[in-house]
Amino acid sequence: MALPERQLPRAYGAGVNMVMDFGALRQRLEELRQFVKEYMVPGEDYGIIGDSKPTLFKPGAEKLCDVYGLSAGEAHIEFTRDDTKTPIYISYRVSLPLISRIDGKIIMVGVGSANSWEKKYRWRWVTERELPPDLPKETLKQATFDGKYGSYIKYRIPNDEIDDLDNTLLKMAKKRALIDAVLSATRSSALFTQDIEDLEDLTIRQPESVDRRQRTQPDRSTGSPDISQAQKNLILRKAQERGMDTEALNAFVLQATGKGELDSLTKQEASKLIDLLTSGKPRER
Repeated sequence: MALPERQLPRAYGAGVNMVMDFGALRQRLEELRQFVKEYMVPGEDYGIIGDSKPTLFKPGAEKLCDVYGLSAGEAHIEFTRDDTKTPIYISYRVSLPLISRIDGKIIMVGVGSANSWEKKYRWRWVTERELPPDLPKETLKQATFDGKYGSYIKYRIPNDEIDDLDNTLLKMAKKRALIDAVLSATRSSALFTQDIEDLEDLTIRQPESVDRRQRTQPDRSTGSPDISQAQKNLILRKAQERGMDTEALNAFVLQATGKGELDSLTKQEASKLIDLLTSGKPRER
């Protein structure tokens, strides 16, 4: 049986109207872009991978909080643990309010989570002699790495040291919640994104004692000019593909070029590093 049609009441009026004119919106975005350009440091406050939108890091989020007069409030933390899963599953979910320093009102609430089954936490790479006796190496994923004395094989096994990650997971969830709140509160998602893979972990940071405006100049005796942004992006992506963390990448750069940071490389040295990372890429077996 056909149901009778319901007559919706006719709507009168102009509907929803804009509350901010284009001029004010354009000015606000331009001020934000100018702040990012003059005061935020690539590689520390945000990262750029390929042609994608820059990824906002925690230091950059804290700078935006300062310029917009915001402070992080008390976080609400939800914790989950399941010992029946292999490996053990641990999860944190954090809700973090951003509060105005002027009137104390909550401006935005960000949400972030982290769990032990994320790729970078669920697995760990070990050498053959570190393998548990009950895990046949033939059944495991393998990768070839370059070391000081040549190439060697590592095996990927479940991370059974989950309890050691507890504090790391909590910090990661808080960081993600902060960045989520800042992107929304400052309307800066037009300029930045929040990458769930947290590319900050692959960023070569400058020592805290070095002024951000005083970068190490490249040694041009082995080539010129400076490393390009495209080369840096490619190196970071290749390192990520190999499963290298910041410490491993720093060591690789030092071993290959004798320098401890990407920004000090010449284009020629960067090309050499890219070749090494490409030829030494972990080979699936």
